[in-house]
This record gives sequence, structure tokens and C-alpha cells, in this order.
Amino acid sequence: MDNQNNHELNHPSTGSEFSRHWLLVLVCAVGIGVGVSALPFYTQGIFIEAWVADFGWTRAQASLGILGSTLALAAVLPFIGLIVDRYGLVRPVMVSLLGLALAYVLLGLFVQSITTFVMLAMLQAILGSASSPLAYTRAINTVFNKQRGLALGIALSGAGVAATFGPTLISGAVAEFGWRGAYFAMALFTLVVGAVIVIVLSRLNGAKTPANIDPKAASEAFKLARASRTYWIIMAAIFCLSLGLGGLMIHFIPVLLEIGFTKSDAAKIAGVIGIAVVLGRLLVGFAVDRIFAPRVAIAILLACILGVLALATLGAAVALPAAFVIGFSVGAEVDLIGYLVARYFGMQAYGQIYGRQYAAFLIATGLGPVIFGAVRDASDNYIPSLFIAAAFMLVSTTLFSKLPKFQP
Repeated sequence: MDNQNNHELNHPSTGSEFSRHWLLVLVCAVGIGVGVSALPFYTQGIFIEAWVADFGWTRAQASLGILGSTLALAAVLPFIGLIVDRYGLVRPVMVSLLGLALAYVLLGLFVQSITTFVMLAMLQAILGSASSPLAYTRAINTVFNKQRGLALGIALSGAGVAATFGPTLISGAVAEFGWRGAYFAMALFTLVVGAVIVIVLSRLNGAKTPANIDPKAASEAFKLARASRTYWIIMAAIFCLSLGLGGLMIHFIPVLLEIGFTKSDAAKIAGVIGIAVVLGRLLVGFAVDRIFAPRVAIAILLACILGVLALATLGAAVALPAAFVIGFSVGAEVDLIGYLVARYFGMQAYGQIYGRQYAAFLIATGLGPVIFGAVRDASDNYIPSLFIAAAFMLVSTTLFSKLPKFQP
């Protein structure tokens, strides 16, 4: 499929892509970091320990919120993709950030049982759905071409910033105010930062202007993409990768606690993941503009597999480098979804295609922590879970090797 039909909003102008659109990239980075796919996800491990202590839940039960929220987000994303394709970025993001703040308040007030927790986690995902990377990467892919990978990497590094500072800040909030108070703090933070995001985006043409999409042509482009082998290979590769990384991310702090770290030290080491996520997104973005993207993915995954196996066999001695390679891989993961969709299928049906690919990523991200936690509960330690995560990533590596060259 022609990958050059992605300039609906572009027009002849002087200067590089970054000189014209640097502010859009920066604001998208902040938005992704605050959004439903970043801050709640990277701080969930802090809450797991509090729920186990307060309610006596198992770790698998405490992970059901992630599963419920990711399934709910996966269900609504194709619809959100249509909305963003048609109406642009600003209004969907504004509504979703308000909804996300409301959901934090409800979580802080009403969680008393597994049932209410899972229901509210699903509501959080639905209300915050347009604050996911789908909307922001749509805007970035539309105005960037030659530097698309790097622009996506910078924008998506906002999630890495959330992963770097989120665990430490939320851990402090839980210690000071309790886990319910921490949710109220997250709500206030989302409202304040969200207001700035919406104000700035409303002044940027690349964000507020709807894409010039012919609905009939978009429908045909989506059908053609879905009928291709490439579409399903990408989805399967991302699904397996997310099964492994999803479990590792949510349970990484509990893994560190099990092998002897204090809560404070575990949160600091988990913060290394965030730094690595940022570096991963920047360097992978830079690399895929120059090297065939699936090859980049394979190299990163092999390094991550080695890191996870080292953590399983050597324990605390390799916790820091293991955290780094896990974070670097997470950084590459979401970068690759947006980049591969735009390169293989163009922008005509980007929202619909990305929405479904990202939905597969989310479903696996939700299942991964439950599998990880259930295996740990059954075996009474995290070592078998780490080996299973490595196996999922090995399957993903094989699938990425099957992807064809981009069409010129």
C-alpha cells in the first residue's frame, strides 16, 4: 500500500518538519504522559501492595483492574479512532482528560471490593480513552514524514517520563495520604496539566484541524489492510510482546521486593525503567528512520530476553540492568505500533487500523499481569513468571522477522 498518502494536512513551507511542529510534539509528549495509557499503568504496582495489605487480595486479583481497564479501552478504541480521524485532536482529548480526573476521584472514593474496583477501572479506561496515544500519534504522523520515527519517539517518551517520576511520586503520596488520597492527587494533577494541554493544542493547526478523510476511501483502505498478512503479523507480534512486557511492568516492584529490596529502593530502581523508556523511544525513533523497523525490534527484544533471564537466574545483582532493558523495550513497543501502521498502510484509515492494533496491545497488556500474578501465586515465587515472559517475547521476535519490506 502506498505509504506516501499521509500528508493530508501538510502544505509547502520553509524549514524542517521539527522547526514547524516542535510545539505539537512537545505537547503530545506531555499529553501521552498524563493520559490513560501511561500514568495509571506505570503507577499500578504501587497500589497493588496497598490493596493486598488492606483487602487481602492476591496479586492476581489486584491485577484484574489492569485487565478490565485494558479490555474496556480496547473495545472503545476503534470508535475513538473514527472520531479522531474525523474531528481532530483537541475536543476528544479535552473530554477524556476531564473524564480521567473524574475516574480517579471515583476510584479513591468507592473501591471496597474486587467487583467495584474492576468496574471503576473499566470506567476510567472508557472516560479517558481519547487521551491514549492513538489521538496524539494521529496528529504526529499526519505532519511528519522524513522525521516521523524520531517525532513519534519524542512524543511517546512522555510515557517514559511518567514511568520515571510516577512511581516515586505516587509512592510518596500513598505514604503521606494513603492510597485513596493518592488517587485524589492524581485527579488534581490531571485537571491542571490537562487544562494547559488543551489550551496549547487549541492554538496548533496540526492538532485542531480534522484530517481530510473520505469516509468511503477510508473504509476501503481499512478493508484492504485487514485482508493483508502484514496486518495480522504486526498484531500477533505486538500481542506476544505485550503479554511479556505487561506482566513485567506491573509486577516489577513486587519482583524487586521479593528478592530483597526495600520499597524505597524498589521504587528508585523502577524509576530506571522510565529513563530507559524515554531513551528507548528516542533512540528507536531515530533508528527506524534509518534502519528497517522490524530489525530494530528484533535486536531490542533479544536484549530484553537476556535481561529477563538474567533477573530470573541471578536476582538482585542484575536488577538495575534488567530494569533498563525492560524499559528500553517498552519504549520501543508503542513507537513501533504507530510507525509500522503508518508505513505499511498509510494515513487514509490510520485511526481505524491503529485503534485495532493498539487494542490488541492493550488486551495483552491486561492479560500479562494476570498471568504473571497467577503463576507467581501458584509457584510462590516470581521466577517461573519471568521465564514465561521471556518465552512470549521470543515468539514476538520470530513474528517480527516475518514482516516484509516497506513499499516505496
